[in-house]
Amino acid sequence: MFRQHIASRRFALLLAGSTTVAGLPALAAPAPIAAVPPAAVSTAAVSAPNSQAGAPDGSEQAENITVSANKRRQRTRDVAGSVTVLTGKQLQALGAQSFADYLRLAPGAVFSEGVPGLSTVSFRGITDTNLLDQGQGTTGYFLNDVPLAEPGFAIAIPDIDTFDVSRVEILRGPQSTLFGSATLGGAVDYIANTADTHKYDAAFESSVLGVEGGDVGYTEKGMVNIPLIRDKLAVRGVLEYRQDPGYVDNVGTGEHGANQDLLRNARVSVTYEPTDGTKLTYLYLAQNNKISDQGYSQPFVGEYNKFTLIAEPYYTATQLHSLRLDQELSFGTLTGQAAFTRKNQYLGADYSAFYAGALGSLSPYSAPQTGDSKSMYYELRVASHDHQTVTWLAGAAYYQTWKRINAMLGVPGAQQYLAGLYGPQVAQSYAPDGDTFSQIIGDYDGSEESLFGEASYHGPAHLTFTFGGRLYWTSVTSSSENYGYYTALANDGTPFSPGHAATSDNGFLPKISLRWEPSRQFMAYGLISEGYRFGQPNVVTPDPNFTTPSGTSSDTLMNYEVGIRAGFFHDSLVFEPTLFWIDWSNIQTRLTRPDGITYGANAGDAVSRGAEITTSWTPVRGLRMQSNVTYLDAHLTDNVVRGGGLPDIPSGTALPTAAHWQFTETASYSFDNRFRPTITLLHHYIGHAKGALDTNFIQGDYNSVDVRFSAQLRNTALTFFVSNLTDSHGVTSGGSYGATPNGQQYFLLRPRTFGATLDWHL
Repeated sequence: MFRQHIASRRFALLLAGSTTVAGLPALAAPAPIAAVPPAAVSTAAVSAPNSQAGAPDGSEQAENITVSANKRRQRTRDVAGSVTVLTGKQLQALGAQSFADYLRLAPGAVFSEGVPGLSTVSFRGITDTNLLDQGQGTTGYFLNDVPLAEPGFAIAIPDIDTFDVSRVEILRGPQSTLFGSATLGGAVDYIANTADTHKYDAAFESSVLGVEGGDVGYTEKGMVNIPLIRDKLAVRGVLEYRQDPGYVDNVGTGEHGANQDLLRNARVSVTYEPTDGTKLTYLYLAQNNKISDQGYSQPFVGEYNKFTLIAEPYYTATQLHSLRLDQELSFGTLTGQAAFTRKNQYLGADYSAFYAGALGSLSPYSAPQTGDSKSMYYELRVASHDHQTVTWLAGAAYYQTWKRINAMLGVPGAQQYLAGLYGPQVAQSYAPDGDTFSQIIGDYDGSEESLFGEASYHGPAHLTFTFGGRLYWTSVTSSSENYGYYTALANDGTPFSPGHAATSDNGFLPKISLRWEPSRQFMAYGLISEGYRFGQPNVVTPDPNFTTPSGTSSDTLMNYEVGIRAGFFHDSLVFEPTLFWIDWSNIQTRLTRPDGITYGANAGDAVSRGAEITTSWTPVRGLRMQSNVTYLDAHLTDNVVRGGGLPDIPSGTALPTAAHWQFTETASYSFDNRFRPTITLLHHYIGHAKGALDTNFIQGDYNSVDVRFSAQLRNTALTFFVSNLTDSHGVTSGGSYGATPNGQQYFLLRPRTFGATLDWHL
């Protein structure tokens, strides 16, 4: 009976929001942190916001914002591509802390919010799942140009707190020619402030917030910048402590507001400028997230409620060391960068519903999973000076990662119970530590080597032609070892280890653009760019009734894009439409075998086409209105054949997260008096969309409204806000690849939240 029960409920099933190697159990994912309403922010296709957040006169012009979207310093309006830039001042005025607080301001971006660290961002529908995939994701994440999502699957996606960042650059469309793999759909690049050798600086922020029907949370954040040797040497330190309130009740454990999230962040930067034109910067980041219990809801329990016998915590830690040299040369700038990143995770899951009664009457059954990754990243590039007829950039990069996943299944007293069935000696091999009766260890080594560059010809008639590309080589080795009672039982008493497998690939990615800028009020561009991501092997227990592919090969896409930026009435009205067509080939996706184990496969082609329109209008001094509209049609153009008697996924199926319509509107008015009071309204709508190709889970189709009021006196600002004013219960993510031990899981917007923030800056 136990043999039949285990065989029908394979341990290596994927729970919502998990990250694992192929065939290992992925575990669950939490809860939306509703965004704080923004001070009016423009998020245009080719320009940055036109005004400083909170500045009633719109004094900070878009063309003055410098970005590094093309790996060189340039004005945002000169970028031939879809870039949204939010400056540090704008993020502060937004009250933005995490992805959920600002990504809605970028057209075409969808944040599938679940467990912090396991939540994902997608652009223009380019993804095969709303979960953190077992394969490589389709969005790149960077901190000061250092990758945060390692090659292959990611242990976690750090959602870096935005306190004391210079800006966040949101790049839509493939960025692989300059940023490497896993940027099929786009990239998010945090540019953190580094130590300033020229002046003393300090800042402090304190917040308190409460969730309707939930708990109270608070934040304490501080920054200090000290020039140790003026104009030569400086140090900058940032400390943050953030406790986000819980709002999901676990009926099984009796815990109210069980999904409380504690974040701690520390950054240290040291800048040394020994001579004019030489700058050496060291940056250290440490961020830890601790979620007490994953905040999903379950239909059979009710909204904002779950039922498990034990808590399902999630912990993640990210450490980053980066050393960067910027050296001015007679003909350009040399940039060298070396970085080391380490990430750890612990993910708990309650499997009692799967195994109840399987080992006698023992319960509860826990399925903890740990993950660890170490990554080294090196880059060297040279960029010519601007204001020449031909400008160019050339570089090389190397990225190496080592990862291990350890997934276990245990129940108190397992060895003692098995000893009564098989004897003490056999029980010792089946449950060596007394409680754990199944364990799977997966190892992954991956590397990416590349040469990249681009050149621009600034010709007559205000035309600029750019050609670039990336030559890459990738390799992956993956292995798995299975231990314990489940392994022996599933293989007729014989221990089994799937062993190891390897894949490798190489190729060239082109990028071509044409930009026309006849005046400061008008710019048009056309862009063709290609993206790619790693393939990887499948290392899973074989199924005699199903032929599992040996692995996946790289998938690629071609992006065809045109955009316009048009300013009228001295840029008080800015209109920015973008049209795109994306052909996605040889899609990597994760499918489920008849026995419930997941595997990676290449599954045909898809297309994504649509329009993004951003409009900003400042009709009178102090009043600013902005809207983003996205229309998207992203769907399969081939049938996905699953085999094993399972029905195919038909051509025409919408890609995950690809809502047809998405709207964001903001209106902000600043009164012209000594306290500069500002009131801001924000509305966001996203249509319904699938959660994954292999499921019928639906997310989206909700509205949210935020209100924010602030006033300031000299260097101090006080803000009151209400987020999710209408108390929308919109579904932000959820689902799974296959069966889950606790039934369907879904994540909801955080309920109506009230709060206040005090900001001070030197």
